[in-house]
Amino acid sequence: MHFWKSLSVAVVLSCLCFGTAKAAPSTLIADVQSGYILQAQNADAKQYPASLTKIMTLYITFDALEKGLLKMDDLIPVSKHAARQPPSKLGVKAGSVMTVREAVLALIVKSANDVAVVLAEALAPSEEEFAEMMTAFAKDLGLTHTQFKNASGLHHPEQWTTAKDMAVLSIAMINHFPQYYPLFSTKSFKFGGKTYYSHNNILLYYKGAEGFKTGFVSAVGYNVISTAKRDNRTLVGVVIGQKTAQKRDSQMRVLLDNGFAKVKKKQAELARHGDNPFFKKAYISKQHRDTYDPVIVASIAQCKEKVNRLTAEGNQTLLASIPSFAIADDTVLIEQGDYSPAEWSIQVGAFQNKDKALQQATTAQTLLHVRTNTVQVSAHQNLFRSRLSGFETKEDAEAACKILSDQSIPCLAIAPRKNMF
Repeated sequence: MHFWKSLSVAVVLSCLCFGTAKAAPSTLIADVQSGYILQAQNADAKQYPASLTKIMTLYITFDALEKGLLKMDDLIPVSKHAARQPPSKLGVKAGSVMTVREAVLALIVKSANDVAVVLAEALAPSEEEFAEMMTAFAKDLGLTHTQFKNASGLHHPEQWTTAKDMAVLSIAMINHFPQYYPLFSTKSFKFGGKTYYSHNNILLYYKGAEGFKTGFVSAVGYNVISTAKRDNRTLVGVVIGQKTAQKRDSQMRVLLDNGFAKVKKKQAELARHGDNPFFKKAYISKQHRDTYDPVIVASIAQCKEKVNRLTAEGNQTLLASIPSFAIADDTVLIEQGDYSPAEWSIQVGAFQNKDKALQQATTAQTLLHVRTNTVQVSAHQNLFRSRLSGFETKEDAEAACKILSDQSIPCLAIAPRKNMF
């Protein structure tokens, strides 16, 4: 049984039809210390970044923190625009506030689109202007084939990047903000009385893994950037555009394994990085980017005014409240950046009480020895249905059901819709 080793599990609301990712996958594996590219395929091809976009959102956030323009314990407000973002999200309410630290962890662990906008609007007058800032930072870093249109990575036809540019951005993050880079190894965080777990299987299960970020939108498929360290060598791997989360993770594991094997054989090449064009691009020094500092300072000042006003009105000041689920029949919720239900799933019960449905789902996760980043159910007529998705094959789904059935938990394997992928 291999399903629990590569399984990306999520309890979903419903099924949604996605278009097939047409672009050929892009891959790259590089040695971080030397910038030596150990293996690459289609690394310069234009791709959609999906939630890899959030790395730049965090880069700018860390830049503001390092300059003292922002503090981890600062409170930032949630706007209506942020609250309206589609999943993956925390479900923070407009008019509430959260700390910068909570926002950072929400992006790293949960890949929360609503919180990405919260950070964007704290650092710029609007998300659109923040995206312009992101693109300017990208150019400063030498990302010549990258353009941003939003802070979260939700699909936009004019938001693109390449595997090579994403590797450069990741190396810049590691070297420019070593004090914040360890946050990318965070596997869970608590917020609003709930614990959210990372869905990054490479981080959870690959020996030596240190971070980094996953992503998904139907226009490109499944993306991941991973960093791992062995024998004092750190590698960064990029996979963009795989058809399933399992194939993405499997390809990343192979890239990292091959990369570490090649590092041992290429010590001479790694030492001669002075004439390495990629090294010169990847190791651009952290410039004193103060062009946007006045904009950021003004935006943060406005945020503080909003927080003070909300506090005076008696709203929550420490945690952005998470709404209870109020789901109409056939409502669809898709976790962009996390998973797609275009694979086999299992239903582990249907209940009149939502809390019981959530409890059943959590019990099933524990028995299957898998972790998930979110717990959700779908409302169907007068019942709440609990489903776990992310099984690559019918055999995997049925094997999971066999384990649960042996523990007296009813289970039904559910096939993906035929017109998916």
